[in-house]
Parts: sequence; C-alpha cells; structure tokens
Amino acid sequence: MWIAPLDGGRAWRLTVERVGAAHPRLSPDGARVAWASGLMPAEVHVAAVEGGQIERLTHWADLDTRVHGWLDARTVVAGSSHDQPFGHWTWARTVPLDGGPGERLPFGPVGALDLREGHTLLLTGSASHDPAHWKRYRGGGMGRLWLDGRRLLAGHEGQLASPMLVGGRIAFLSDHEGTGNLYSVAYDGGDLRRHTDHDDFYARQAATDGTRVVYARAGGLWLLPDLDAAPEPLEVRLGGAGRGRQAYWARSNPDDLACDTTGRASAVEVAGTVHWVTHEDGPTRTLSGRGRARLPIVLGRMERADDADDDDAGKRVNGPAAWVTDAPGEDAVELGVPGAVTRTIAAGELGRVEAMEAAPDGSVIAVAAHDGRLLLVDPESGEVTELTRTEHGHISGLGFDPKSQWLVWCHPMARGASIRLARLDDAEIVHVTDGRFTDSSPAFTGDGRNLVFLSRRGFEMIRDSHSFDLVITHGTRPYLLPLAAGAPSPFAPSVEGKAADGGDSGDGTVTVDLAGLDGRIVPLPVPEARYFGLRPVKGGLTWLKRNPDGATVLERFDLDKRKTEELASEVRLYSVSGDGSKIVLRDGSDVRVISATGKNGDGVTVDLDRVRVRADPDRRWRQAYAEAGRIMRDYFWVADMAGVDWGAVLETYRPWLDRIGGADDFADLIREMVGELGASHAYVRAARHHWRRLTGLLGADLAPDAEGLWRVRRIFPSELSDPSARSPLQGSGVRAGDAILAVDGSPVDPVTGPAPLLSGAYGHPVELTVESGAKIFRAAVVPLADDRALRYHSWVTDRRRRVRRLTGGRMGYLHVPDMGPAGWAQLHRDLSHELAKDAVIVDVRGNRGGNTSQLVIEKLSRRIVGWDLSRRQEPTSYPMDAPRGPVVVLCDEETCSDGDVITAAVQALGLGPVIGTRTWGGVIGISAPHRLGDGTHMWVPGYAYWIENYGWELENRGATPDEEVLITPADWARGADPQLDAGVRQALAAMEGRPVSLPPDPATRPFRGRVRN
Repeated sequence: MWIAPLDGGRAWRLTVERVGAAHPRLSPDGARVAWASGLMPAEVHVAAVEGGQIERLTHWADLDTRVHGWLDARTVVAGSSHDQPFGHWTWARTVPLDGGPGERLPFGPVGALDLREGHTLLLTGSASHDPAHWKRYRGGGMGRLWLDGRRLLAGHEGQLASPMLVGGRIAFLSDHEGTGNLYSVAYDGGDLRRHTDHDDFYARQAATDGTRVVYARAGGLWLLPDLDAAPEPLEVRLGGAGRGRQAYWARSNPDDLACDTTGRASAVEVAGTVHWVTHEDGPTRTLSGRGRARLPIVLGRMERADDADDDDAGKRVNGPAAWVTDAPGEDAVELGVPGAVTRTIAAGELGRVEAMEAAPDGSVIAVAAHDGRLLLVDPESGEVTELTRTEHGHISGLGFDPKSQWLVWCHPMARGASIRLARLDDAEIVHVTDGRFTDSSPAFTGDGRNLVFLSRRGFEMIRDSHSFDLVITHGTRPYLLPLAAGAPSPFAPSVEGKAADGGDSGDGTVTVDLAGLDGRIVPLPVPEARYFGLRPVKGGLTWLKRNPDGATVLERFDLDKRKTEELASEVRLYSVSGDGSKIVLRDGSDVRVISATGKNGDGVTVDLDRVRVRADPDRRWRQAYAEAGRIMRDYFWVADMAGVDWGAVLETYRPWLDRIGGADDFADLIREMVGELGASHAYVRAARHHWRRLTGLLGADLAPDAEGLWRVRRIFPSELSDPSARSPLQGSGVRAGDAILAVDGSPVDPVTGPAPLLSGAYGHPVELTVESGAKIFRAAVVPLADDRALRYHSWVTDRRRRVRRLTGGRMGYLHVPDMGPAGWAQLHRDLSHELAKDAVIVDVRGNRGGNTSQLVIEKLSRRIVGWDLSRRQEPTSYPMDAPRGPVVVLCDEETCSDGDVITAAVQALGLGPVIGTRTWGGVIGISAPHRLGDGTHMWVPGYAYWIENYGWELENRGATPDEEVLITPADWARGADPQLDAGVRQALAAMEGRPVSLPPDPATRPFRGRVRN
C-alpha cells in the first residue's frame, strides 16, 4: 500500500506485509486507509495514513471480501458473503474501527456502492470479472444501477463499474462504445456525458472524493479534477525498487524429471531450468538456463566393445539429455551433457510440444505436437519428419521397443483412442486397436515380445444407490498383446507348466505378426480401477492408480508371479531408468529413488537443495508473456482468433511489462491482454498465493446482546447426506440463546466477539465456555473452515417450504447449484420426492457451471407413459423420476457456463417456461490449465458452443428468460423472492391447462375371472 499526493511526485510506502492489498479507500477526513488484504481469505484492514499499527477489523473467512468505502470517519463499508449460502451474494456491511460487528446494509448483494450526500447509489447484478478482463461483454452480468431504490439506464448495453456520486451527478465506467471510459448521467438517468476519450486501454478501478475522480489505465494513474475538466496522467514515483522485481531463490521442487539409463542420476526440471542431478552425493549441474526448459528426457546410446561381434549391438549407456526450450521464440529441442555446450535443433518446426520420447539407442526423438502431428527428430542433424497426424487432439503415450526399431503411441480419434505402431526403417504404420474404446499408455515389455497398454473397455457395473441407474465406476484395466503369432500369453496355462522365471528373457527383438493382432489381446489379472501412467520395468510393469479417496499410488505388477504390490503412495510423478531397474518418483515434497523390483525398502531420498536457481522476475515475466501469447494462439478454439489481430494485441500490451511489480500484477496484465478476445473462461491465476491461518467457524449466527454477551441466534443443522455440511455446535449441548463466554479459556471481548479467538482454529478441537440459562458449562467443538454448505442447505429448505406453502403442498422444488458432482448429488437428494408432486420448480440461479447439463436435461425430459402398481406400495411412474406435470425453470445473471446451456436447452426442448434474468453468457469451455514459466496458470477458451435458438450468441449474451423478473434492492431488504413467486404462478397456471399424470385406479382393471352363465 502506497500513499501519493494528488499533484504527483514521490509516494511513500504504508505497508510491508508482502502479501498484496486490494480495494484501498481513504477515510473522509483523510486520516486512515482501509483495504482488503491480499491474504486468502481476505479480511478488512485499516491503518493511519501517517503510519503505525495495522489493525485487522474482520474475521469473516471469506475469499471475496472487498472494501467499498467509508460511511463516516469511524466506519468502513465492505462487501462480503461470509454468512450467505452463495459466494456471489456479497452484501454490504458496516465495519466499525473498534472491530465490532457492525450491521448488514439492507440492499441485498451489491457489486459496488456509494453512500454520499444522503443518496444511496448501488451496482447490482454485475459479473465478478473486471470489465477489462472480458472486454465488450454483453451477458446478463453487465450490471444494474440504482439510485435511492430507482433503477437507472435499464436499456444500457455495456458493462457498468465503479458507480460514484460526483459533483451532483452519477459517474461510472462503461464500455458500451467499445472501450472502458468514464461517463456520467443526471440523477434521473438522463443527460449521458462522456468524460474520457481512451480508445485503446480500458479505464479501470475508479474512485472519488465527491469532486475528483482517479482511475487506473495501462498500468498508470489518471486524475479527473472535476467532471468539467480533462483527464490528466498522474505521475507518481515509488520510493524504492520494490521487492517484486528483485531476484530470489526459487523453490527446488521439481516440475518434471527423467531418470537416466542406470538409475544413478536424473535430468530434473526446476523453475523452468534443467539440471543434471546425481541421486547420491556429488554436485548438480545446470544443463539449461535459457528461455523456459521443460519435458526433460535422457537419450541412450549403444556402447560396443572393440572385439564385439557385428551383430552385437552392445550395452546401453547414457547419451545426452534433451528437453524442450522456447529460447529461440518457438519450441525447439535442446540437447546437452554436463560440462559441454548445448545444441538447439528443430526450432520453429515443432509447434508446441506436448510430449517427447527418445529411442533407447538415441537415434531418434519422437515428438507429439499440439496440432496433432507426430514428428520424428534426428538428434544429430536436427531433421524433422512428420510420421502421421490426427485431427482429434494431440498424440500421447510415446514409446519405443528395446531395439529402437518400433515406435508406439496413443492415437486419438473422434470417439475413443487407438494404439498404433510404426516401423522406423520404412515408416509402416500398424493399427493395433481400432479406436472403439479409449486406449492409452502403450509400452513394450522389456523382452520386446509383448505390447502392454491401458484400455477403458471394462463394463463391470454396480447399481446406483439413489436412482434407477447402473454405473460403470472404473472400466480401465491393463492389457497385454503378444506381438508374434503363436507366442504364448504369459497368463495362459502351459503343457510344460509355469516357467521358473518369467522375467526379461529374450534379446529384445520385436516380431510383429499382423494377422489376428487384435485377437491376441488379453487382460492382466487385476481388477478394474482408475489406472494411468503405465511403464515397463525389470520383470514387470508399473502404473499409477487413483484410489476412491483421491490418493494416487504407484503399483508394480510382477509378470512372473502375476501379483501386484504397492510401491509408494501420494505419487505426483515418476520415471523409470533406461535399464528398468530403478524408479525415481516424487511423493509429496520428496524425490526418492526406489528399486523397480520392490525389494529394497524405501530407497534413497534425493537432496534437491543442491539445485540452486536464482530467478530473475523480469526475465521470467517476459518469457511467460511470450509463452502465454503462443499458448493462446495455438489452443484458442478457432484459428483466426475470432477476428482479433492477436499479434498486434501482444505487441500492444508488451510495454506494460516494465510496470510489473509482482506476480499479481503480471496475472492482471495477462487477464487484460486475453480480455481482448472477448471470450469467457479465459482465467488466469497468479503464481503465488498467501494463505492465512483459517478462522474457525461454528456454523451459527452470533450477535451481542444489550449486556455485551455474544449469544447464539441460530444454529444451522447438519445435512447428514453432505459431509461438508457438518454443524460443529449440533450435539454439543449449545442451544440458540446461549452465550459464549470464553474460547479455550480466553474471555470473549464484548465488542469483537469470539471470532478473533477462533483464528487458526479450523479443524482443531476448541473449548467453549457457555452460559445456558442459570448453567455454565464447557463444550468441546471442532470449528469449520467454511460453513457455506450448512447455510446453503438451509436456504434450499426455506425455498422448498415457501413453494409448499404457496401451492398447498402440490408443487416440488429442486435447486441445482452447479453442473458438477456437487450439483448432481444435490439434485438426487430430493429428486424422487419433488418429481412426485404435481409440478416442479427447477432453480438454477447461481449455478456455477460444469459439464452435467446433459444428464440433468435427460431427467427433466422424461415423460410418463405408464405406471407400476402393487398392493402395498405407492404406484411408481414409468419411467421413474419423471415430472408428473409442468416444469418451470428459474435463472439469473449468476447462472453460468453449463448453467447457461441448460437454460437454453430447456427452451429449445420446450420443457417449460424460464423465469428470471438473462444468464451470464459464457459457454466457451476449457480443459486443464497451462502453467507458464513463472508459475502463473492460464486457461484457454478451447471449445465453443452452438445451440438452437441462440446459435453462437449464447456466448457473450446469455439465455434470455421467457419472463423477466428482477429482484430489486427493496425485495432483498424485505426478504422477498419475486422470481420464485413468479415461477409458482406460472406453474399453477400451466396446471390449469395440462392434466397431471396420475396413476390409474386399480378398480378400472379388467376382470380376469371365469365368466359364468
């Protein structure tokens, strides 16, 4: 935090926490500044402008806390969702300087507000992104302005931000003319004026003292002396270089590693550099410090004795290490050995390299490119040859046979993925599997006789516990293919009996008989599970398996004993030595070397403190900036970048790198740069986050009484079907109305309450001293880090009760919070009960998206065509869990991503009316993030969506409800839900004209008895 004079000049530093700060606001008297700290969760802090002690005012444990301004010189106004069921419900709250509880202001969720001169100016319904991070956005989250309860600019087509009361007018930022600029209107919403004329970079983060306006633009500050003046740059000099640009020692945790031929050393990637690390003793050696180095491998070479026979290939020994570098400006392969000059080959010919593997003899390197090409690179000449390509993603699972004669890979197809082989001497390609299933991780066994791979072709099923469904929980298993016709499977019985040793016998020569190839595939005798990362080792195979609890374990399968054993747990990555005898792995924060036979205990821990990387932030940011530009260019969903001149964008924003002061600044620059694409899901996460010790929450509302005792006003009950919705106070003996006198023996302050005493108490038992009537007792409880799940389930219950009350119990209610596992679980908690009603409200307001909308639509699209009846059971519809009557869907501007999709799909299928406000409008999907060289993570919008009625315009516009219903600030103040009420009215009206599907009366059955005359 810095303080600077308004006429420019040198600034002085106020805070030195090195954890960042956000949303600073000066008090009306100029004596103090309040801000939200950069620690996560964020909290409100305050300090005197003249310096001194920093005071923490809140203990909300909310990630999205922000400071809006000041109510007066002694009261901060901040926004937080800490006691709400949804993270986007950020209510404004007063925060007294004494740390007292303050009060929640009766405006409902707001994105920004200004309380000045007796007026209340609110911004509601605004998306959480900064307008500059998604430029020209026109979805449902553009924002709504309210002055004293009256809406202004209802038809405004542009993003709204930073509303301010300035000089008797309402000023705000908007991009309705294409670029973010400062505008103002009269109090009645008329007389729109523009006060800045920036046509390139957005004006951002504006604030005012009621007369002057200051805002940020292009990494600098601008001042508008008043609304009749012209804006002028505010030249501020920081007193010092700043810690963010100083070099620092990078952490030595490896991002990737590759074991050498013998298991004595590895090529290790640390902070974008590659090092040669001996596993025991000895120094390390830097192999590459240029650009960003990644995907290290170790090539082999064959060493022959002078008197060796001509057909003796010799012994495999270490060749050079190789890695991918972007030092030339595009990906290239760099090769080197300790102490020698490195060589760079194939620069600009590879695209972005996704995977790389070398033949055992070092004669060729196989490269899988981002654009689906499979390339062969000659490490001596650097010549690049395209072997094949796919139009369905990128190739993976590269591997060579022991004699370096064959290459195997996983070839993605339109549906599934196949295993393919290529003979290197003539480039003949063999289709091992046909792509009917998804095959992966192919490899040759050590003797060269068999091909092994993983395949998702298992169909072992279990019955769904909650609905009528069958679930294939795993489906993946390792398979083995004897390559030569007539070669026995190692798992088949033999007339000679089982071989004494099923190890790596044979000379490694590969014989591939094409006839009947797929008919020789056999499964390994292991259960189906979630396997990945299969590798051959001496005498067997290794793979990673993800257990139901989420832990990843490394297992070894012994081909001779046909048994599996666990070698390590919590494995993040591993590599096998070239001779198959050793495994180098990272589990947790350690790197260890273990025997591939599983016989030598825990092995050796590698001392990585020997790897010393001095990181230069400026150099890393410039590399990462260029890398981000290439990644977006190569992976964006359409090749022409939706008409954006991407090269020009990169050049336009590159000068901003000179202003970067830290990881958060760099992430903000990347966000604003990719914001030029006008696409959703272009997320960027800064390289480093600073987490504070989490405040423990009790899952209850507490407030002080007139005597200063902090009493429990409401205890939120547990939802036993949701492990995250555990109530700490339930079952403790504490009841509503009780007072908490002390925490772990420390008295509760009558002003600040128990929250400061619960700081850092998450997950640990604490003792509460409780006054309950005339009794005082002690209770041991375990506080939560987040009690939002408790509040969410209570909110759903309240909505359902309201629907029951308004309809006399005839109508059901379902809320779907996201289109992921949590939302799918929530849907099924009440699906059968709610669909058994005469109509159902399906509420997707606040839905955070995901990928299960197709499954939800399938449930809602079912139509009852029959009934199952029994003497002593209620009739069951056919199909089960189908709506019996009208379906009404509720949505709002926080209905996002796959929530947008399901809203549009309901309309396209005619399932029922949609009520609420226009949805978020972001349906260009993403996959896994890309990690840049400085540690920043970025997501690339890679999968666009087209849907009936909207075409391409669901993106950046959102789904428009059939009936628009706003929840106004006045509605929030009185606890009304007009959207839900409108949904009930629509459903009741629909029931008048549509008969509800009811089971038949058994009395109408046909008579089956004998007819007597």
